Amino acid sequence: MSAAPRRRRPAARRRPANGPGWPLGAHIRAWLAFTTVRDRNRAFGKVPHLLLNWLILPALTVAWYLQWHAWRILAPLTAAALFYTIGRAARVIPRQRRARTELYSRVMKPCGLPAPTATRPVNDSQYIRVSRWHRSTTIAAARIVVSPSSPASQARGRWQAEKAVAATALPSGVGWVFDWNIAGALSAELVPENDPRLLRMQEQRWIDTVIGQLFPAPRGLDVDISATVETWEQRDGREVPASLTIALGAYDVSQRSFRENIERVIDAQIDRGHVWIYTWQAGELLVHGVATGSPEAIRKQGTRYISDLISAQIPARQAGQLTVDITRWIDDPDHARANTPVEITLGLGTLDVAAQELRTRIERTLDTALAKTLPDRTWLPEWSFAHTNQLVLSAVPNHHPQAIRKRETARLQAVVESKFPTKRGQDPVEVEIHTWSSHESGPAKTPTERPESFTVSFGAYDVTKPETRDAFEQHADSLTDTNDWHYAWNEADGRVSVTAVPPLPTQLAFPDPGTTEFETFLALARQGTIRFGPVKGGGWLDWDLQQTPHALIGGKTGAGKSVALSLILFPALYDPTIYQLIVCDPKRTDFTWTPEFPAVIRFAATDEEIYEAIQAFAAEMDKRQSLLNRYGKRNLQLLRDAVARGEVTLRDDDFIPGRLILFFDEIADYLAKSANKEIEELKNDAKAMLEKVARLGRALETNIACAAQKPAGDILGMQLRSQLGRRLGVGPLDQYESQQILNSDHGTRFPAEGTPKGRSWGYDPKDGYQQAQIMFLPDDTTPLPWDPTLTINGARDMARAHLTDLGYVQVLIPNRDGGQDPRWVRPELTDEPPESAANETPAPPDLPQSPPSTNRESQPATEQSPAGDQAPPGDTNWIQGFDFG
Repeated sequence: MSAAPRRRRPAARRRPANGPGWPLGAHIRAWLAFTTVRDRNRAFGKVPHLLLNWLILPALTVAWYLQWHAWRILAPLTAAALFYTIGRAARVIPRQRRARTELYSRVMKPCGLPAPTATRPVNDSQYIRVSRWHRSTTIAAARIVVSPSSPASQARGRWQAEKAVAATALPSGVGWVFDWNIAGALSAELVPENDPRLLRMQEQRWIDTVIGQLFPAPRGLDVDISATVETWEQRDGREVPASLTIALGAYDVSQRSFRENIERVIDAQIDRGHVWIYTWQAGELLVHGVATGSPEAIRKQGTRYISDLISAQIPARQAGQLTVDITRWIDDPDHARANTPVEITLGLGTLDVAAQELRTRIERTLDTALAKTLPDRTWLPEWSFAHTNQLVLSAVPNHHPQAIRKRETARLQAVVESKFPTKRGQDPVEVEIHTWSSHESGPAKTPTERPESFTVSFGAYDVTKPETRDAFEQHADSLTDTNDWHYAWNEADGRVSVTAVPPLPTQLAFPDPGTTEFETFLALARQGTIRFGPVKGGGWLDWDLQQTPHALIGGKTGAGKSVALSLILFPALYDPTIYQLIVCDPKRTDFTWTPEFPAVIRFAATDEEIYEAIQAFAAEMDKRQSLLNRYGKRNLQLLRDAVARGEVTLRDDDFIPGRLILFFDEIADYLAKSANKEIEELKNDAKAMLEKVARLGRALETNIACAAQKPAGDILGMQLRSQLGRRLGVGPLDQYESQQILNSDHGTRFPAEGTPKGRSWGYDPKDGYQQAQIMFLPDDTTPLPWDPTLTINGARDMARAHLTDLGYVQVLIPNRDGGQDPRWVRPELTDEPPESAANETPAPPDLPQSPPSTNRESQPATEQSPAGDQAPPGDTNWIQGFDFG
C-alpha cells in the first residue's frame, strides 16, 4: 500500500499591520502614543485629555515620595485614570484607524496611492499623516501624500482629491480647507465655517470650476490650466478675489472671439462687485478688479457695450470675423465727456467689403446704432484694405464741418436713391461729393456745409433716355434754393457731374448800349444767334438760326412773351445790316410800330396782306434757291466763302442776300378757321406755303419766328409744328398749353403764383429742355418794374438813336387812316429829301445786303424786295408804294 498523500497545511495568513491581530507590544505603543501625544481632544469640552493623561506620571511620583500612606489615596485614582485612558484608547484608536482607512480608500485613486491587497497590505499612516482630530474620531487636519503621476499632481485634477476628502461626513459649522503649497502633498484641515481660509477656498473652488469649464482639456493634449488668486479683499462680510492669474500653459487663445467669450463668462460667473480688467499675455491671463466708476471700468463697459451694439448689426455668419476696439478716448479728466470713445477700429477679417453698396450699408447701420448712445457725436468712416479689411470710425461733434458734410452726403445719397432705388442684384446709384463750400445760415449764423460739385453714377439705370436725365435734374433742383446746378452728362459711362452755380436771377434787364454784354448780343446776332437770357445751371438760352431755323414761342398774356419776341426783332431794328424782317401781326396789338424801321421790309396785318407777305417770303426763297443752283452751292454761306476765295464770280445782276426772318405774331389766330370761304382758302394756301418754306430755311437763311398763346396742332398742322424746332414757353402753362408749345409738361413746373415774369422753358434738339430767365427789353424807355429808381432803355429808343448815328433820318409818310407814320431813310440816297428830315449828316457808305463777317465779299448797295423788285437802298418810292396797313 502506498502511503496516503500528506495534506498540506494552509499557510498562515499574514495579518495586516493595522489589523486586529496586532501583537500586544503594538497595542501598548499605540496606547502610549495616543495617550501621551495624539489625544488632543478635551474632556467635558474644556480640559484637554493630554493634560489629564500626563497627570498620572506626577501622581505616581508623588505617591512614591510619600511612601505607603499616600498609595492608599492615589492608587485608586491612578488606577482609575489608567483604566480610563486604556478604555478611551481602545474605543478611539480603532475608529481613527477606520477613519484614516476610509479616507485612504477615497483619496487613493486621485492621489495615485498604492492599492492594498491580501498579500501586500498598505500602511495608510505612511501616506496620511493626521495631525488633529475632531472629537477624537473625525480627522480634523491631515497631510496626504500625492504621487507625481497622479491626476492631483496637476491643477486640473486637484478638485478630485479635494472632493474625495470633502466626502467625509462632517458635523455642522465646519468645512475643509486645502493647501497645495507643500510639494508632493495635500494638506487638509477642518475649520469653522466663518474662517477666512474656508471662504477663500470656496471662492477658489468656484473659480476653478468656471475656469475648468472655459478651458476643457483637448483630447490627447496634456494642458495644465490653473487659476491662482493673487490678492483678496473683504466685501460685505465675504472674502472675494481682487486679482488672479490664470495659467494657460500651451492652450491656444490666439482667436479674438474666443478671448472675448472667456472674458464675458468670467464677468458673468465671477461677479464680485467690481469690474474685471483682462491682460492677455503669453501663456497666462492676468485679471484684476477695479471700482465700478473708475476710468478703466467705464472704458471697458463702454467697449463691451459698443462691441455688442455693432455686432448686433452684422449678420451672424459674418459676426465671428468682427473685432471691435476703441483705440482712442477723451483722456482729459476735466472734460465734460471724459472717457468717451472718439475712435473705434473695426476689424472685418475676410468679409468682402469691396462693393460700395455694402460699405454704405454698414456705415448707415453703425451710424444709426451709435447715434442712440452718443447722439452728440458724428462718426467719420475711413476704410483700409492694406492687410485686412478694417474700418476706423472717428468721432467729431455734430457741429463740426466734417460732421455736417457727412450728414449732407447721406441726405444727398438718400434723396438720389429715393428717385432711383437700387434693385437686388444691380449696381447701386452712388454719390461722390468732390468739393464743398462753407456758409452760415439763420439769425444765429449756424455753420452749414454745402456740396459744390459731386458725381452721381447711375449703375444699371439707362441715362441715355432723356426722360431719365430730366427726372434726375428735376429731382436735384429741388434739393436747395440757394444755388442752381450745372449738369454735365457722360451717357456712355452712366454718370453725371453736378456743379453748383449761382441761382437763376428772378429778373434781368437788357444791357445798355456800349456794355460788353450788349456788344456780345449784337455779335451773336450777326453770326445768326438770338440770345434770350441766362439758363438755369449756367450758360445762355440762344436760338441758333442756322442750326434750328424756325421757332415757336408761346405763353399766357402778361407772362413776358412779347419781351421775348422783342429780343428777336431788336438786332435788325438796331442795325439793318444784321438781317431783314417781314412782320405779320394779325391782331395789331404789340408790333404795329415796327414798320418805322428800315429792317422791316414788309408789314402785314389783314388776312390778305399776310397771305401776300407769306407768298412774297416763299418767292424770295425760290429766288435764293435758284441762285444756289446757278452756282452749284448747298447754302448761301458756302457761296459767300467761294466768292471770297475767288472760286466763284457773281454775274452783274446777282448778289448774295442777307438773312430774312418771317416774324409772325399770334399765328394760331390767323390760321384759325374763317367763316369766309375765300379767306379760308387763302389761309389753307398760306399754311401749305409755310410748311414748304419751313423745310428749306436752313440753307437759304430764311427763318420763321412764330408766336401763339395756344398753338393747337389741328390749327397749325402737324407738319408745320414739327418744323418749328426751337420752342420757348414763357411763364406758367397748363398741361394742354405746355404740350402744344413744348411737347412736354415742363411748362407746368412753374407755380401759378410767384413765378418771376420772363421765366421760361426753352427747347431745341441739340440742348434739350432748359429753364431760362428772359432779358427784359421794353418797347419804350421806362422805369424798371422791380426797381422804379432805375430806368431801362426801350428797344425803339435805342434803335432810333443808333439809326441816327448811322446817318438815317426820320420822315413821315401818309397812312390809310389819313394820318402820318414815321419812317427811317438815308437822305443822301433819296431823289428829294423831305423837309421834315432833321439833323442831316454826311452820307455814310452804302449798307451791305448781308451781315459783315469773315470771308464774305461785300455786295453792291442795292435793296431787293421779297417780291424780287430791286430798288436803291435809299429810294423811298418803293416804301411809299407798299401798303403798311
